[in-house]
Amino acid sequence: MKNVNKGFSAEEDFGGGDDAQKAAEESYSRVQDAKEDMEAAAQQMADSAPKTADDVYNDNRFNTAYRTKQKIKDKRAESSSEGEEIKGGPLKIDFDKYQAFVDKTTSGPSKDFDALIQRYRDLKKAGCNIERLDTAASGLVAEAGEFMEIVKKLKFQGKPWEAATEEHLIRELGDVMWYAMNAAIALGVRLDEVIYINVLKLAARYPGEKFSEYYSENRKQGDL
Repeated sequence: MKNVNKGFSAEEDFGGGDDAQKAAEESYSRVQDAKEDMEAAAQQMADSAPKTADDVYNDNRFNTAYRTKQKIKDKRAESSSEGEEIKGGPLKIDFDKYQAFVDKTTSGPSKDFDALIQRYRDLKKAGCNIERLDTAASGLVAEAGEFMEIVKKLKFQGKPWEAATEEHLIRELGDVMWYAMNAAIALGVRLDEVIYINVLKLAARYPGEKFSEYYSENRKQGDL
């Protein structure tokens, strides 16, 4: 499998001896550099942030929710037989038109079998392990849903917290890991590398390596 993060290997970073110490120091240095870049970007973002209500309204980064609510308000007023807003009332939607809209905004491979098969062929030709990737994506969602189902019953439906429940969660988590490994195989990456990349990403996002609501919501461009 390819090593997506040059200079990193689990054996060096978690092994013993001088090589492990050197690798650990280099890893720490990379994390620190990433943190400094993120801090500089965060300061730049803070400097450019809107300071007044007018700034917020005129800044497309912040006014999307407001404008959406305004459009709904206008549509509700339009839907009223008196031409006035009915607070909390239903909007008049033509479901036949909505069906046509959904169909028009659906991609070819999502609704046409031949287009889907051709897309599979194109992806395979490009080097994508689509069959394993599709298996992994489908399984991750399904098994995470089963894990959540148990938590939902614990929270809302009186399911007792006992050894059997804990064991069930562990088993479902194992299923999630099975599909996660399939995804790693499809992407040609090791799971320890995935974890390491995740640590680098979050260390760069949060100065001081501590969660912050501000940095969670205000991310540098490209921070996925």
